Amino acid sequence: MVGNDVDFERVVTDSRELSGGELFVALKGENFDGHEFVAQAKNSGAVAAMASQELEIDLPTLVVGDTTLSLGRLAAYWRCQFNLPVVAVTGSNGKTTVREMITSILSEGGPVLSPRANFNNNIGMPLTLLGLREDHRHAVLELGMNQPGEIDYLSRIARPSVAVITNAASAHLEGLRDVTGVARAKAEILNGLDRSGAVVINTDDRFAAYWLARARHFRSVTFALESEADIRGDSTTVGDKLLLEVSLPDDRLEFQLSLLGRHNARNALAAVAAAWSVGCSTEQICAGMEKVRPVRRRLEQKQAQAGAQLIDDTYNANPASLEAAIHVLAARPGRRILVLGDMAELGDQAEGLHQAAGRAAREAGIDDLLTTGGLARCAAEEFGTHARHFEKQESLIAAVHELLAPELTVLVKGSLSSHMENIVNALIQTGSNGYA
Repeated sequence: MVGNDVDFERVVTDSRELSGGELFVALKGENFDGHEFVAQAKNSGAVAAMASQELEIDLPTLVVGDTTLSLGRLAAYWRCQFNLPVVAVTGSNGKTTVREMITSILSEGGPVLSPRANFNNNIGMPLTLLGLREDHRHAVLELGMNQPGEIDYLSRIARPSVAVITNAASAHLEGLRDVTGVARAKAEILNGLDRSGAVVINTDDRFAAYWLARARHFRSVTFALESEADIRGDSTTVGDKLLLEVSLPDDRLEFQLSLLGRHNARNALAAVAAAWSVGCSTEQICAGMEKVRPVRRRLEQKQAQAGAQLIDDTYNANPASLEAAIHVLAARPGRRILVLGDMAELGDQAEGLHQAAGRAAREAGIDDLLTTGGLARCAAEEFGTHARHFEKQESLIAAVHELLAPELTVLVKGSLSSHMENIVNALIQTGSNGYA
């Protein structure tokens, strides 16, 4: 430690978020170096810094070998100061939605710590944990990854009481080779699970038996729409909502969910299973679930120009989430247009998976497929008639504008790197907030 000991109220890694009284952690990445902003952090109210080198500035500084790893160690220490249920969620799809559902349920019983935005990596999750306070009754965390070992690292920091595995699908294949590698990586969440903890597992997933075997020393709670499970459900679409009937081991419940798609019925069962595992009542579960709203840019309904409907699913994309989106679009009345960008991080299976996406869209009865991006071209070629590919987003936007009309629904999807939100912003109703 260089300088005097000092108390701080929060931990931040972005100097723009300082308001006074914080510890500023100077992270270092490929394209940035937080050490360059320490002076700015001090001027903005930071009372101390964590850095990987001594600083030429009059500010108490904890000098460490690696600021990212030390941020994790600090979060792990802080987590140990609290005795409260921590629910951690991982999976290829549905993590954020399930996290928000669980948070909504648990919030019926008091304050809940939950991530802001998509804080699910080796920086965001520790920062979330460092927000734990004495008034929190529960914490709900999201654990993401791109490589083997990342969920292991996060789980050992979080020390969850309940671990939820939503599914394993073709995502992040560049770092994990195949879906089996994905399933193994998701099971790493068990490595930090409290010995008396519970594991929530989707028995509709083909890797359920593997996860159950890995979790044999823990209490398992299973959920499913089709398979045998502790918690089973059935869903009916009523307008833009889902009506769910759920069977618990000791009760039954029914609620409406303001989300689209059968996959969200399965997400709801994951949330119900987690909430039931920590002792929530059926009344609390139903009240919380009925307050759930769509997560931003995940099958989010908006009003497009010319009276058309738009479904914004641009937060991210992999084959399984695209399949779910296609099912949602196919169920809509009128003409249905899928606007698709590239799905990233699929490794040497990328072209084949994009071709399969085009085939799935055609077989589902989607009327038109418009694509942009080098890989999405493969989907257009497989779709055949009524598919068009565009080298530039501007050209695609112009083409969609010509098609917009009442009784038409456009669904826009692609990985973050495709920046498909630009297309959504160009299509939504001018002068409104874009919501239907």
